[in-house]
Amino acid sequence: MNNRALFALTVILAFTAGFMSAEMMNARTGTTGITITEINSNNTKIIPLNDRDYYPVAIQKIESAQKSIHMVIYEILWYGDPDTDNHEVSLLGRTLADAAKRGVDVRVIMDDGRGYGFVNDALVEAAQNWKDYFTSKGVQVEFDWSNETTHDKLIIIDGSIVIVGSTNWSTSALEYNHEANALIESKEVASVYESYFEDLWKKYE
Repeated sequence: MNNRALFALTVILAFTAGFMSAEMMNARTGTTGITITEINSNNTKIIPLNDRDYYPVAIQKIESAQKSIHMVIYEILWYGDPDTDNHEVSLLGRTLADAAKRGVDVRVIMDDGRGYGFVNDALVEAAQNWKDYFTSKGVQVEFDWSNETTHDKLIIIDGSIVIVGSTNWSTSALEYNHEANALIESKEVASVYESYFEDLWKKYE
C-alpha cells in the first residue's frame, strides 16, 4: 500500500472514529441539549485535499456545478479586477461569477472583517470589493453580523458535494500554508451542510 492510499485510509478511519465518538458522546451527555448529527452511509466518498491539492479540485468542481453553489468563507482577498486578473483567488471568484451567469444558484456568506471589538481593515476592504463584484455578476452575497466572526471554509455544490477544511481564498492559503481539507461526495452530508447554510442565510439576509 503506497503512502497516498495509506493516508486516504487513515482519513476515512478518522472520520469513522469521529462518527463513533459522536454517538458515544450523545449517549453520555443525555439531556444536555446538544444535538449530534451522525451520518452512516455507504454512499459517501471522501477525498483528502491537503496543501496544494485544494485549488485545482475546488475550481474544477465549481466549473462543473449544474444547480447550486453555496459557500461560507472567512477570507477572500482582493488581487484586482477578477475579470482581468489571473491570480488563483481571482480565477476562483471569476469561476463563481461564470456559474451564476449560466444559471447556477450561487450564494456566498462572507465575514465582513469585523468582530468581537476588532476591525481588520484589509479584510473589510476585500470583502466589500468582492461583494460589489459578485452582486454585479448575479452572485448573491450576505455578510455576517459585525459582532461575529464567520471562520468557515465551506462549499456545497449541487446538494451532493462538500468541500470543507481550513483553506481561505488567499495567496498564503493556496500557495504557502499547510492546509487540510476534505472533499465529501455524499447527499446525506451535503444535506446537513445545506441546512446549516440556509440557517445562516436566513439569519443574515
